[in-house]
Amino acid sequence: MGTLDELRDQFGDDFFTRTTAAQPTQNWHTLCVCGHLDRYHATATGGGYVVPEPTTIALRGETWTQVVVFTGCVGALRSRTFDAETVTSDREKLITTQTIHPTCPCIEFRPVARIDRPNRFCNQRMPTDLTDQARHPFQVGLRAFTTHLSRRRAALSDPSWADREFERRFVWLDGKRVCGISKCTETDGVFPVFVDGDHSELRCPKHR
Repeated sequence: MGTLDELRDQFGDDFFTRTTAAQPTQNWHTLCVCGHLDRYHATATGGGYVVPEPTTIALRGETWTQVVVFTGCVGALRSRTFDAETVTSDREKLITTQTIHPTCPCIEFRPVARIDRPNRFCNQRMPTDLTDQARHPFQVGLRAFTTHLSRRRAALSDPSWADREFERRFVWLDGKRVCGISKCTETDGVFPVFVDGDHSELRCPKHR
């Protein structure tokens, strides 16, 4: 009896075909109506971006305090010419302040959905044309996410896999997907659009 026969004899005829279903890796994040994740919104807006505590350094015999300030959203990718921060110094108080510049105009974290392993697909830039509803960072992020899934090996052999995987990894929060127009309770077809300039709100097809 050879080794392969011994394995089958000891562990069963299906030893070489048995598979162990791996538990899928999960890393859920909350998505704001602006289209960017919780971790890119400052804690002052309700998000999870925590700035460092003030620190002190010795500089030319003086003790300076370094402070970091951030009160917005940096979820959108910035352009090469965008100044990420401004540093100012108060010589009398011996304080240097590093102010982080928001890349998205969102001033309040308003969670509407959860997404599993979003990578960088939910870091879309602010569009040039704010009236183009399809270019809102929320919609563009979801399109990038579905494109990524459609190129996975599982989707190449089963085209329906990408749709199922998207539905599993993107979930609307209960009670959050409602048109923002007063007295409108529509939930179907509701997606973010820009209103009053660059402010994001959920709107149904009737009110977009």
